[in-house]
Amino acid sequence: MTKQGIEKMTIHKGHWPEPAAGLVAVAREYPDADSARAAFEARANGAEGLVSFTAYEGVDHDGAFTYEQWTSEDAIQDLDGAPVFQLYRGQRGEGVPGCLVIVSVEFEGPDERRQRDWIDLVFEALASEPARPEGGIGGHFHVSTDGTRVVNYAEWTSAEAHRAALAAPGADGIGTTDVWKKVQTYPGMSGGSVKRYRPIVSAVAA
Repeated sequence: MTKQGIEKMTIHKGHWPEPAAGLVAVAREYPDADSARAAFEARANGAEGLVSFTAYEGVDHDGAFTYEQWTSEDAIQDLDGAPVFQLYRGQRGEGVPGCLVIVSVEFEGPDERRQRDWIDLVFEALASEPARPEGGIGGHFHVSTDGTRVVNYAEWTSAEAHRAALAAPGADGIGTTDVWKKVQTYPGMSGGSVKRYRPIVSAVAA
């Protein structure tokens, strides 16, 4: 990282950025933690408009992930075809995050209303639960600006807590109610993934 970048950004290890409305987020996947660290060194250099840049390593897989927040889509540098997102809805409870779960959903073609309707249905499903899963802290649902994807930046106390929630008796995904079946069979969904990460290093605008 350049001296100029260090002057403009504050560097943290194990830092958790706060997804914020009004910013745009860029999500990138990498084959391993070394690749994510290299991307951090190359991009988290105090560029004009960069608010935060965090690199994560896979908890139970070799992949890695970076999450950038920028003041606007026009400010983004070196996009290279990576998806751009905006925060739509989120909530956060008490607890200290120990694991990031990235839930990605893809749809058949662009449809901004469908993205938001699906997220609203997830919140309806969460509200239908008699009790929240133990260890779940927060979920920040982002919609891609091209209208085709949703990403949930979900904070958990630990990877073990997330695994336990998925394996709980009666659970259908994370939930146990019939509303979750509507979430999982929502028309127009074409794919998705669930991956767990932990932060390596983060740069935050000074």
